[in-house]
Amino acid sequence: MKFTIVGCGNAALIHAAKLIEKGFQVAILKTSHYNDEFYNVIKSEGGFNVKDETQKGKRFFVLPSLITKNVEEAISFGDVLMVMTTTSQHERIAKLISPFVRDGQIITLIPGYLGSLIFNKIIDKKIIYSEWETTAYNGRIIDNMYVRISFYNPRNAISVLPKKYENDVLNIFSQGFDNTKYLRHNILESAIHNPNMIVHPIGLLFSASRVEKSKGEFWMYKEAFTPSVINVINKLDVEKNKILIAFGCQPLNYFEAAKWRNEDNLEKDALEVFQSFAESSNKGPSAVNHRYFTEDVPVGLALLISIGEVLGLDMSIPRAIKSLAYALLGKDYTSEERTIQKLLNKQNVTMRDIEEAIK
Repeated sequence: MKFTIVGCGNAALIHAAKLIEKGFQVAILKTSHYNDEFYNVIKSEGGFNVKDETQKGKRFFVLPSLITKNVEEAISFGDVLMVMTTTSQHERIAKLISPFVRDGQIITLIPGYLGSLIFNKIIDKKIIYSEWETTAYNGRIIDNMYVRISFYNPRNAISVLPKKYENDVLNIFSQGFDNTKYLRHNILESAIHNPNMIVHPIGLLFSASRVEKSKGEFWMYKEAFTPSVINVINKLDVEKNKILIAFGCQPLNYFEAAKWRNEDNLEKDALEVFQSFAESSNKGPSAVNHRYFTEDVPVGLALLISIGEVLGLDMSIPRAIKSLAYALLGKDYTSEERTIQKLLNKQNVTMRDIEEAIK
């Protein structure tokens, strides 16, 4: 199988590096003008340097088969298209690649937030979709010089649409990523288990003044999650898990789900695991106008709220977080929200409608 990584940011280059390290042919498609400086470097050099802290600081140089902004060339190259842009770009990316997608390709959204339903509306081809709740590896581009891989998840779960192809798709990804051996029940479970829509908005909401005063010297995972803030996370988890239970999915609170992904030893205390992960996390954010709000609230939390309301559930906590986030931003993102009604092109959505769409 050949892979095309759609995107050229931190996660995109990390996952490209791990696939190349495994011997796969990989194309990288740059879809924006953001951070063109590092793209120009890797384009001129034909590849990029990697420092992998998960392998005792192993250093290596990776050579993608293709590094390009040519959409047709990159999309034609891959059997598997891994979309690793922000989720708020899903509609734009689907329209961008649609003319060049062919029957039988696998399109993977990392993370998903039910973005498969957007791609499926726009792309009129026989496509298998996969959604991940988070990335298999974490890290970032350092000073436009190299890619640093700082953390990997011992367990990475994926979902597949249509569900009947889930074992075939899992087999492909398990060959590329050793930790990717687990399935979620469906793409809705992957969306609801996405940790970003919980921890990012809550952490940033209760640290807004600290973020603005620190002028870049803020470490959210180390600083933000005091006992009272954890109480808010746990309260939101109650509402989130009611949705999971209603659709026959596995309920897990945020910290238990994080332990399952982040820790080999599942006997450890979940909060201790989270604190250990926090110690390895990167600095930031440096401003309130950040994707932790601008992406994870109108895409993630708005989706959660809309599904919960279809079920008649109390969504007061996520609604409050959403309202306060928009107030802090000084902008109402309601018109840009991803809701189940928008995804299904139907105002009066029922639980049955959702079940049909995700099976």
